[in-house]
Amino acid sequence: MRIWSCLLLSLGLVLAGMAFIDRRSPVISTDEGYRIDTVADNLRVPWQLVFLPDKSLLFTEREGRVRIIRNNKLLARPVLNLNDIVLRNKSGALGLCLHPDFQKNKWVYLASNYLLDNRMKLRIVRYELRQDSLVRPFVILKELPANQNHTGCRLVFGPDQKLYISTGDADQPMLSQDLKAYNGKILRLNSDGSIPSDNPFYQNDTARKEIWSYGHRNPQGLAFQPGTNLLYESEHGPTGGDEINLILKGGNYGWPEVHHDDRRAGMESPLQQYTPSIGPGEILFYNGNQFPQLKGHLLVACLRGESILNLGIAGREISSQLLMLRKRYGRIRSLVTGPDGYLYFSTSMHDPGEGHPRDGHDDMILRMRPSGKTALGGQQLSSSPKTNTGNAGAAGLFQQLCASCHGDQLQGTSSAKALAGTKFLYGSDKKSIVASITNGITDKGMPAWKGAVSAEDISKLADFIIEKSGK
Repeated sequence: MRIWSCLLLSLGLVLAGMAFIDRRSPVISTDEGYRIDTVADNLRVPWQLVFLPDKSLLFTEREGRVRIIRNNKLLARPVLNLNDIVLRNKSGALGLCLHPDFQKNKWVYLASNYLLDNRMKLRIVRYELRQDSLVRPFVILKELPANQNHTGCRLVFGPDQKLYISTGDADQPMLSQDLKAYNGKILRLNSDGSIPSDNPFYQNDTARKEIWSYGHRNPQGLAFQPGTNLLYESEHGPTGGDEINLILKGGNYGWPEVHHDDRRAGMESPLQQYTPSIGPGEILFYNGNQFPQLKGHLLVACLRGESILNLGIAGREISSQLLMLRKRYGRIRSLVTGPDGYLYFSTSMHDPGEGHPRDGHDDMILRMRPSGKTALGGQQLSSSPKTNTGNAGAAGLFQQLCASCHGDQLQGTSSAKALAGTKFLYGSDKKSIVASITNGITDKGMPAWKGAVSAEDISKLADFIIEKSGK
């Protein structure tokens, strides 16, 4: 009996120990030079992370909340609830940043989507953070075009004390080239919403004077390089063709006229394009002291790539590429260096339709700290990734390339006419459809897919369109 009692007691202690195992305890990766801790879990797409001067962590949840983590504890009451938020795929509460003089004025800038006359829009609003509440809203910019997938929107203050705002093409590609439209741009404003007189199109009466650069598809990251003050950007491409760009004043980045490895005079080419897609989110230049191996490197949160891309920068070129944390924590959206020098990042698994929550802990905010090893592990990337379209099949290709404009069922959208039950303006036979897909109709906003999609896949896509449209 005594032996059985001891065995039962031991088993009870083991079970009790199992019951108190914290699934959020550190995931140790000492062989790769870092440890990962869970700061908060059971969140809903923490889209942007920002540290306050008191070392609290302020962040947006895409469902319309702004929240605080203080002393490693998530405060139950949000500092802001947006009651008119519109949630469709990737829309909601997005970019967040602090005014450079936040210590004195307590100003917080927030980007969010809303409906106006039943159309999705984007607004930038300045608040004051007082007693853990965002109060006194002041509209910086409103009625920016938006859509459920291509909205942007990252906010960052530059070394010049100006506010930079990224906007997506809102599924209207042709407007990225239109200087009268806000679609597919990086905008530059004073902190009160007025327009700086040294903006590149300030004297142009036929352009939006807020524009700093244009020809973008869906910019997701903005970061200024310490020392040089150069602005770098990450951008989602079409079926791959994701980009890392160096942003120049007044620069035209080509979408939808060029993409992937296309080149054209008068248009800026990316420092690097990634096909298959890595889904780049927020970017930052690491300038902390905990990871000397990362000092000065450009780090990219990867959504589809489910990793952190570590880019060495030499001059104005990418000199090395390493994928860290690949396929371990899911889709990574936001990155920030903490006041402790550690890296904090957020997961984005409640994103329809790419994101699929894995258990009751998604989404999370995680912290990366050194383990004592001098080397950081990861997977090396080629300096020139090859272009391919993967194994999507004809239906998948249509969803990737065409559905955002022509509709999931070829029914058309506000951006483009239906393909079903209508006359094709550029020919409905297979040869004409193949030519339209291959060469594009860029003045109508349809990109040329030659070089980005194989001739075999273009042929399959044409067959799919003919079958589904009844031509």
